[in-house]
Amino acid sequence: MYKIYKIEAGDTFESVAKKFNTTVDMLKRINGMNENDNILVSQYLIVPVERGVLFDIYVVQPGDNMYQIAKRYGVKEEELLKLNGLEKNQYIYPNEEILVPRKGVKFYITAEGDTIVSASDKMNISPGQILLQNETIYLLPDQLLVYRDVENKGQM
Repeated sequence: MYKIYKIEAGDTFESVAKKFNTTVDMLKRINGMNENDNILVSQYLIVPVERGVLFDIYVVQPGDNMYQIAKRYGVKEEELLKLNGLEKNQYIYPNEEILVPRKGVKFYITAEGDTIVSASDKMNISPGQILLQNETIYLLPDQLLVYRDVENKGQM
């Protein structure tokens, strides 16, 4: 899941990454920034939250590609790309970090026109489960919706 964080005086990419238990690379990627971009006081950043509960960090190995990684974690390649702010034709490099869902975690990134029912159909769960397990739902394009399988909750 993600939330919006307002940059305060003294914040750096490194301090924000540490505060939210993520990496500078991940912050820049999910905010559509390049390596030369900086942050300014009062600017808003999208930051990951609860990553340790829902997602693990996978370190890309030589020869890996997103299709193989998605298959290994039982998710669609397109969804894994969206989760990590990557495009289909974008390369991944050894030692790069990407988010992958933990066992028992399903996720869906909303598209234009989605409803709770259409999202639940795509996730193969009930609309009630989406409502119970997602704090705020806007149903705007590119919102991350998650579902944790109750049977696997203890393993997360």
